[in-house]
Amino acid sequence: MGPPSPDMVASMDDGAATQAQTVPPSSGPPSELPPPIPEPHHSYEPVPRAEQPKRAGQLTPAWRMVFGFGWAGIIIGYAAVWETSRVIGLSTWWLGADAEPRLLLVQLSPFYGPILVAVAAALNWRYAPYLGIGVSVLGAVIAAADLDRVQWLAVVEFVLAGAGLCISVAALAGMYRPVRRTEAVS
Repeated sequence: MGPPSPDMVASMDDGAATQAQTVPPSSGPPSELPPPIPEPHHSYEPVPRAEQPKRAGQLTPAWRMVFGFGWAGIIIGYAAVWETSRVIGLSTWWLGADAEPRLLLVQLSPFYGPILVAVAAALNWRYAPYLGIGVSVLGAVIAAADLDRVQWLAVVEFVLAGAGLCISVAALAGMYRPVRRTEAVS
């Protein structure tokens, strides 16, 4: 086929013009839109983490991370004491002898406090450093009971308790303080 003839081009233009005339013109955007429907907010819906208000006694994000990882390290330290005790054959009081091991609840006694403190850090509990100080004291009591049985493992347990105490006392600096409102004096 060759190029279209001028009559054909004119008839195609007329057809396009007729099609364009048959389409109704758009009325444009409406001048007034109805107001948007507000989203319902229920008090039982959790507030996203980014919007949760900071309360006095909670740790700042950086201190919370240091505090949580520090106590996770203490948990790993107690696991190392457990394994070392089993490998060298000298048992701590909370593990018992290999021939007569203690109940599992007793064997896990040094872990309860540090796990609780690590959870408190993860969930951003208020006053978690004070909980850490208390758990450190309990760790020292557990270590003191091992002084007459396995002195070197007791020293490691004391070091772990001291590390927990140092982390907890240092984390006190990272707590949000209550806002004090002063009245304007006239």
